[in-house]
Amino acid sequence: MRKNPLNKIIQSFRPAVFMALSLTLLLFGCMTYAPRVSQISTSTGEIVFKETKSRSTILKKGGPKSILPVEKPPITKRIPEEKIMLVPPAYSKTFVGVLLPLTGKFAPLGRSLLDAIQLALFEVAEENVVLLPRDTKGTVEGAVSAAQSAIDAGAQFLIGPVFSSAARAVADLKKESGLISIAFTNDRIAAGQSAYIIGLIPRQRIKRIVGFAMSRGVERFAALLPSSPYGDLILEYYKEIVIQSGGVFTRVGRYLPGQQKSIVQSVKRLGNYDERKIALENRRKVLESQIDAISQRQLRRLEDLETLGDVDFEAVLLVEDGQALTALAPLLPYYEIDTRKVRILGISDWGARALHREPALQGAWYAAPSRSPLIKFYSRYRKIYGRPPHPLASLAYDAGALASVLGVQKPPAFSEKVLTNPRGFSGSIGLFRFRKNGLVEHNFSVLEVRPDGPVEISRSAKSFVKVRNN
Repeated sequence: MRKNPLNKIIQSFRPAVFMALSLTLLLFGCMTYAPRVSQISTSTGEIVFKETKSRSTILKKGGPKSILPVEKPPITKRIPEEKIMLVPPAYSKTFVGVLLPLTGKFAPLGRSLLDAIQLALFEVAEENVVLLPRDTKGTVEGAVSAAQSAIDAGAQFLIGPVFSSAARAVADLKKESGLISIAFTNDRIAAGQSAYIIGLIPRQRIKRIVGFAMSRGVERFAALLPSSPYGDLILEYYKEIVIQSGGVFTRVGRYLPGQQKSIVQSVKRLGNYDERKIALENRRKVLESQIDAISQRQLRRLEDLETLGDVDFEAVLLVEDGQALTALAPLLPYYEIDTRKVRILGISDWGARALHREPALQGAWYAAPSRSPLIKFYSRYRKIYGRPPHPLASLAYDAGALASVLGVQKPPAFSEKVLTNPRGFSGSIGLFRFRKNGLVEHNFSVLEVRPDGPVEISRSAKSFVKVRNN
């Protein structure tokens, strides 16, 4: 029997009808059927869902139900034929605009996000939710045009666009319409005035990983960051959070992305390599001038060393991932930053197999979404579409599921009050909630890199109370 996707909620919203939103966006870990067959209308661009036999059977067996309280049907009298209304109520269909790059070099990204949104509608929504996909072409101008087209077609809610510059432009455009939108960026400037962002915000991940590290006894922090606007932002957040948490920020290394010489020099400066090497040479000279047994034993102990002494930090933050990380991490021990003593910290998803095989990363800690619901989403997506989802697809699923749950209400519940409920929602990457300033807040787990794969050593919080770091 298909489970009712609306019979749970991460927190119960009882005060009002929509505060009874019994929703859980994390759904159907064992789904064995495909989404409804859909097609895009060539005349309107709408995605129309066609009922399948299996879907109908599922509904008859107890499929999705309204999240409104069940009430007895009212006693009605027969309406005279001349008074029968042939026009359906205004809320018989809910139109959700979807702004994605569906052509051009970002088309694979847009397709994956759209597939995730359709999967969410299938798992959550009734038949009255209609998607209005619009192609942003991956440009600011295209995003503005797409948003206007969706609004003109009757969109009551907008999902997208993807990129920060486009999200800012669309936020400015839709102020006049009063529509609520959820964009995939993590750009704080794009948030506010009914414009919400669902992208993972680096500051929250930094706060989580620093707090956890301090709970494990780490007090002195360093960073190795790219010389870029993103690196500047991370450095600002990192220093502030370390100091506010009672830690000590000791030093930072900056490098030009993709330039090996710059990266090597940055690592050497971070670990004070040249000075420590000179200190070792000077120490050897002193001991070599001594002929006593103690000095000679000390000299032998220095034979395999390249530098003298330890670095002045216990943890170092890296923001790279993928191949850039596997190229960067080995340079730390090579230039005498002992990763057996210095903990590498991360704010990217380091779950890829290639990273587990890198010796320098063994024992590294990183803040990331909870793996259990994410793995289930990836499994469902791959089973339906035959390919892995884009990393952003989980966010698209959550945005689509939330729009679907609110959209099945009569009338639709697209309001700031519902969207910013402080108890939040449970999605494909764990618990999240929207703030009134338009920013999203996610709860993150802490994972440790190990040879057999990442291990969750501190689970994400189950509610938005003070997060414990142990």
